[in-house]
Amino acid sequence: MNVTFTDSKFIEPRHIRMARSGLGLSVRDLAELAGVNKATIVRLEAGLHPARSATIDAVRSALEQAGATFLTGEDQGTIAVSVELR
Repeated sequence: MNVTFTDSKFIEPRHIRMARSGLGLSVRDLAELAGVNKATIVRLEAGLHPARSATIDAVRSALEQAGATFLTGEDQGTIAVSVELR
């Protein structure tokens, strides 16, 4: 069975953690790339508080610029994280 993935606009805390880890970035590295506080990344990855969309957009953009891609499956319930080490 082949599953087709397309770009996903939705990411969850675990996707941020997976992408950061896959790219070999520390929490501090990602915070600097995204222009946010280190504690913000810790809270995002833990899913403790709802984050502002601007914060998620900044973190997602930083991860994508570092080589991460967030993909969703045909059923829209599956999100995959792909990383390209640069």
